[in-house]
Amino acid sequence: MYYKTRYQYPQQKTFKLENQSLEQQLIQERNARQTAEELLKKKAEENDMLRKELDDAKKNVAINIEQISLSEKRYRDLFNFGQALICTHDLQGIVLTVNPAICKVLGYSEKELVGRNLKELIPQRAKADFETNYLDVINAEGVAKGLFTIITKSGNKVYLLYQNYKVDEPGTDPYIIGFSQDITDRKKAEEALSRSEEKYRSIIENMNLGLLEVDIDERILYANYSFCQMSGYTQQELRGKITTDIFMQGDSVDKVHEKAKLRLAGISDTYEVEVKNKMGESKWWLISGAPRFNEYDKLVGSIGIHLDITEQKVLEHKLMEAKLEAEQSARAKELFLTNMSHEIRTPMNAITGMGRQLQRTPLNGQQQFYLDTINDASANLLVIINDILDLSKIESGKIILENTGFSLKDIIEKCVFIMRHKAEERELSLSAKTGAELAPILIGDPHRLTQVINNLLSNALKFTEKGSVTLECTVSKDEADRQVIRLIISDTGVGMSKDFLKVLFNKFTQEDEDVVRKYGGTGLGMSISKQLVEAMGGKISVESEKGIGTSVHIIISLQKGMEKDLPKNGLPEVDEDVLRDVSILLVEDNETNRLVANTVLAQYGAIVEEAVNGLEAVEMLRKKMYDLILMDIRMPVMDGIEATKIIRAEISKTIPVVALTANVVKGEREKCMNAGMNEFVSKPFNEDDLIQIISKLTGRNKAGTSVKPGSEAMPVKENLYDLDKLWDISRGKQAFVEKMVHIFINETGNTIKDIRKAYEENDIEKLRSVAHKIKPSLYNLNINSITADILKIELLNTQEQTPGDLKIMIDKVELVLQAVIDKMKLDPIANT
Repeated sequence: MYYKTRYQYPQQKTFKLENQSLEQQLIQERNARQTAEELLKKKAEENDMLRKELDDAKKNVAINIEQISLSEKRYRDLFNFGQALICTHDLQGIVLTVNPAICKVLGYSEKELVGRNLKELIPQRAKADFETNYLDVINAEGVAKGLFTIITKSGNKVYLLYQNYKVDEPGTDPYIIGFSQDITDRKKAEEALSRSEEKYRSIIENMNLGLLEVDIDERILYANYSFCQMSGYTQQELRGKITTDIFMQGDSVDKVHEKAKLRLAGISDTYEVEVKNKMGESKWWLISGAPRFNEYDKLVGSIGIHLDITEQKVLEHKLMEAKLEAEQSARAKELFLTNMSHEIRTPMNAITGMGRQLQRTPLNGQQQFYLDTINDASANLLVIINDILDLSKIESGKIILENTGFSLKDIIEKCVFIMRHKAEERELSLSAKTGAELAPILIGDPHRLTQVINNLLSNALKFTEKGSVTLECTVSKDEADRQVIRLIISDTGVGMSKDFLKVLFNKFTQEDEDVVRKYGGTGLGMSISKQLVEAMGGKISVESEKGIGTSVHIIISLQKGMEKDLPKNGLPEVDEDVLRDVSILLVEDNETNRLVANTVLAQYGAIVEEAVNGLEAVEMLRKKMYDLILMDIRMPVMDGIEATKIIRAEISKTIPVVALTANVVKGEREKCMNAGMNEFVSKPFNEDDLIQIISKLTGRNKAGTSVKPGSEAMPVKENLYDLDKLWDISRGKQAFVEKMVHIFINETGNTIKDIRKAYEENDIEKLRSVAHKIKPSLYNLNINSITADILKIELLNTQEQTPGDLKIMIDKVELVLQAVIDKMKLDPIANT
């Protein structure tokens, strides 16, 4: 309506102008509206973008909140369930928070710890330095680490290795967060190790043991106080020095270098070395050295414990000198016994030998009395000589005990029988009693037991002027395989004082000079008896009262035996022609002994030639061979040992050599055997023993028949073999004996063939080998008739042996071995 009114104005120009203005205004308004719309659209787009960003931001915030929550949970779990000990406290040490781990270690609850000052939890002596050494340091530097010693609620001490930090956060007061680890076990172990090291260090110091550490080049790194005292050097003087340069010289240097090589190989050992100390004095150190490794197990040197043994070395040197003096004394004693044995036994041989020959001649009563006196005196003198030699053997440990079967009852009866004439001479009663439970056969040394019983009976009779001497044998303990025997020899003689009983078993001991003058003797009998009894595993004791009598008690344990344990009967009788035409070279420097030997041998048909020393015997043997040599040992010019060695090396390896000597001290028999001799006979010799040995070595049988070259018949002894040694070896086990017999039967047939084949092929080495192989069987089966022949074959020398001699030996060996096999096959033991 407005516009309509205006259009009605009269003035057209004015109307146009106004209309244009209005159009422009409308255009402007339209533009403004468009602009506004564009702005609104842009704003809307911006709002959409902002809204989207806001939504994204909300999502990110939610994610971050969740991550933060998870992270917080992790840290909370670590705090609550971790093994590390965690706590926080303020700058004054007041506890703010603690985790369960620290509560568990200290024994307090969280409530009991929060609000307390750490100072309250540490030992009293550490409280004064708590602020200075810990709080001030962490406040100033922001970090601190070290070792806390804390007292637990139960009063125990724990060690915490800590590393704590100062935390500054906006809007909050600064505080300390601490992380620690319980190292109580490790600390206690270190303290224990330290105490142990201190303990052993103290022991080493107090024991005057020098401790030295060196590097691989033997340069000294450390020496303890004791080593400095031993060496005379200070630690400063020793450090960096090489040990061999300052302490050793000569062989000691080489020894230390050798030991250093062992250390490089990781070997420990102990050795002695001579050194010089700072003063130049010679010392001896005992060093126990070991390799030294670092924490990476790398060898870095060695360590040695040193002990000064100079005094011990001086003492050792003195002992060596004393030992040499003792050995010289022993050698002098042995030489004296050897000389005395030879010098005494030589005339004793003549006395007993010629006495025996005189005994065979017709004698009147007075002559027989004189001869009996001579024989008794020589027998008593021989007992004294044997006592002295027995003592020497016992003291040197050379006595050898037999282990054979015997009847103790028979021994007692024989001993009493032997002593009965002495009892009758003194008008004394001598009796013996043995218990019924005594085993019929025991195992032991019957000869030594006889010696002891005879000795004690002789003593009892000697020191008893009236009354009786009794021997009682009882069984103290009877077991399945052995018996404990008690022997009591009692007399009603002079008796002994209690003081003398204490020294009764000492050598050369008698109670007083009156006893020596009245009763005689050497004072060796009881000493020898004691040592023999103890050597047999027994005990001997004596009860005596002066003027009342004496009782000697022997307790000895002996194994029970069987019939097979008894030795074979003694050497068989020999007839007077057993040595007929046997040529014997008698090598003896003593004219009387030559006369005795000649007289004895001539009675058995032997042909004897004489040499007065070893050199003469060797020269005679170079010109003529003999069937056997009787060789004395101690002779001028050349002794029997040297002569035998020459004979074996240059003349003959098979000719029998018998040592016929007065030297019967320890080791003499071994010397003779080692020189190549076959047998050992001591002077004064037993005639029957000597003849049996000669007949055995020359191949003579009981009837005196010898195997001569060209003989058609070769007699075989009736006793071809026996199984005694096999029973002994097997300790009574029949299965073993049967097996050995079967093996012998099966193998010996081949042996016979091998011997014959080797002989026909002239294979000397094969003959020797077969002889050597069969020799142990001959010994174990006591096939004595061909032992000498097998030995000769084993040592065969074609230059000495004629073809005829060898054939005879081979034929004899075949004959005997076949006879043994044939008889064994008939033996029940072989057919079991």
